[in-house]
Amino acid sequence: MAAFSLDLRHPAGAFLYNATRPRLTIDGHDVPVREWGVQQLDLIPGGPHKIEIYVPYVFPRRVGRVTLDFMVPEEGVALEYMAPTFTFAKGSLGAPGAQKSSGFRTTWTMNIVAAVVVVAAFVYLKSQG
Repeated sequence: MAAFSLDLRHPAGAFLYNATRPRLTIDGHDVPVREWGVQQLDLIPGGPHKIEIYVPYVFPRRVGRVTLDFMVPEEGVALEYMAPTFTFAKGSLGAPGAQKSSGFRTTWTMNIVAAVVVVAAFVYLKSQG
């Protein structure tokens, strides 16, 4: 058996992720996850494996879904999952320290558009009376 470390992370500003926890399957088998953060799974045999991670949500049902075929050497392996900032974006899974949250620009763009609409509505309503 080889050691397998998985760091489950989400963007700091995405506090709604704290209301749930990620779902993890390895080779089609559910693996219990207690909380966000580092998971140590020492029961993984060395060799090829397939991992799937997502966060359950209302819509879409599987936020940040990502799958990865990977090799577990006898000395073990470490991976990092980063949930997306934008719920319709994919998660990121790979080498620890190199994963970034996808959808950040989309979220900021939507926030700026919403702010412009609110300001335009306020200016329009102010000019009407």
